[in-house]
Amino acid sequence: MLTRLRAGGKGVAAVVLAAAALLTPGVTTSAQAADSAPCTPDPDYPGTYRCPIWGSNVNLRSAPDQQAPVIATSPDGGWLRVLCQVKGGRADYGGYWHTWWVKTPAVGMAPSAYMSEIFLVGGGDDERDSGLPNC
Repeated sequence: MLTRLRAGGKGVAAVVLAAAALLTPGVTTSAQAADSAPCTPDPDYPGTYRCPIWGSNVNLRSAPDQQAPVIATSPDGGWLRVLCQVKGGRADYGGYWHTWWVKTPAVGMAPSAYMSEIFLVGGGDDERDSGLPNC
């Protein structure tokens, strides 16, 4: 037990225990889930990314906040074209929550819009998308 070791030996024992935990199968160093479906660069629109989304007609808002006005909805097809991700207000949906939002590019007269990363495929609660830069 650590309590029976001399004070100088506690640090060594802690290192040994930490190393053993890292080598144990099934133990990881991260508490967050791995992003199983990160956004990828869009080959048709340089500087943008294609993000797989679940759901349809997901609200796109004027600012990265669940209380911001809805200005559009996501297109059908399971993908959303985005520029980057930004921290914003907390969004909750169906037991999931997030403070990361993706920003869409402005198109024609339509301004940029924001969608909660709750609706991106892969990842966990409040986990930023590993394929996107920050805004």
